[in-house]
Amino acid sequence: MVKMVLTSLVFFLVSNTIQVSAEPKQNRSGLDVTETEMLEQVFSLTDTYLGDFQDPSTHVLYGARLRTKKNWTSPADIKAGKPKPWGYGSRIADTSLHCGHLLVAMLDACEARPDPFLETNIKKLFAALKLIGSLPETRPKTGKPALSGLVPRGPHPDDLSAYYDDSSMDQHTTYIISLSLYAQSSLATPKQKQWIRKSLGKVGRRLEKNDWSIKRADGVTESHVGFAWTGFNSDHASILLPALYALYKGTNDRHWLESYEHFLAEKKGLRWQRMHPGAHVRINGHPIYANQSAFRVHALYRMEEDPERKAVLKGLLKQIAVMQMQRDFPGTFYKRFHSAEQWKHLQEDCNWQEENLHGCVQAWNLFRPEMLDKGGLPVLAHVRFPLGGFHMVLLSEDDEMIEKQMEAIWKMLTTVDLEKVDAGETNYLFAVVALHTYAFYFKKMKPQQPS
Repeated sequence: MVKMVLTSLVFFLVSNTIQVSAEPKQNRSGLDVTETEMLEQVFSLTDTYLGDFQDPSTHVLYGARLRTKKNWTSPADIKAGKPKPWGYGSRIADTSLHCGHLLVAMLDACEARPDPFLETNIKKLFAALKLIGSLPETRPKTGKPALSGLVPRGPHPDDLSAYYDDSSMDQHTTYIISLSLYAQSSLATPKQKQWIRKSLGKVGRRLEKNDWSIKRADGVTESHVGFAWTGFNSDHASILLPALYALYKGTNDRHWLESYEHFLAEKKGLRWQRMHPGAHVRINGHPIYANQSAFRVHALYRMEEDPERKAVLKGLLKQIAVMQMQRDFPGTFYKRFHSAEQWKHLQEDCNWQEENLHGCVQAWNLFRPEMLDKGGLPVLAHVRFPLGGFHMVLLSEDDEMIEKQMEAIWKMLTTVDLEKVDAGETNYLFAVVALHTYAFYFKKMKPQQPS
């Protein structure tokens, strides 16, 4: 009942703030839905997600519904570094990642078709990221001095001093990129831009001091996912280069531009060559996390102004999207995370003909709504895995590829009952994919003819 009222409210607000057509126009998005259908579905899905996973006071996004908070890792255990110093399983480990990805998706959507709903929530997500990035400075760890430049995991909604200082590459890069893109938007105020310049400068200097690795609050211990980003391979290049250019664009400090050009040119341009499409390109071995690399490369594509470099990045975005869409699930890497008996049960239960699913399309085509009642591996294989692939398709900058998958994406957005999906990372990514779908739809809408 509440969901029906919410949907009706969203529809009423949309219909009465911006006039939309009830009939489909010529649209080159590959999707035959009306503007009203697009607005109602995307805004309702996003609003429901925010209502369930966002703290109403801080606007921080969490890895589980707020109503389950009593089952999360307690503030006391978080301060003690439990269950792990990097916070896996705590439900607060990916706050910067979720807030940043959603902020960028909302900026993309708002650029395509502005709306008060988007603008309001963009400002809330900026406030959430500002809080997260300020924690080590405003609420330092017990016995530790105030610390600037560390992007922590957390905080717990009931205690803002309860966070993990063992952060990660994805938390830091998402923080840098999302705030940089926000600073470059028309929505950021001069005061917000000034704060972003200072914050990103501090984060960048700390990373640079530690040779582009991530250290915990003691400045010595390397974080669990704190490896240095300076290797000469496609993976490291796709982390370091977007972060450096985002630092430059978000701070206007030429030091970061000079660093970017230095790392591009190092070893006769080897690192930049690793950003070119080709057989050397690798994506994340885990079948559901490759989209994080696409997020970074796509951000660099959006910010980079050199046409030749943009063409290279566009080619890379297409290649990694194709690689993800065609990869096997679970594949060799992920198969070791579960027992042979679990995989056999999954294959039999979900009617697989072989030991692996061959690509995201096959995985989604085999989806059945009753899988949601089972949770676990069936949802991971038939919802979360293809969802990540669709995210990469939407970031590919390849219109033909996007249009080819648009009907499948829309079907996923309109048929999966997210009330049955507990995982915050699946729910947040649904909202992200919905918003990028909205953006592509309205960017491809042909201009209205004068009446």
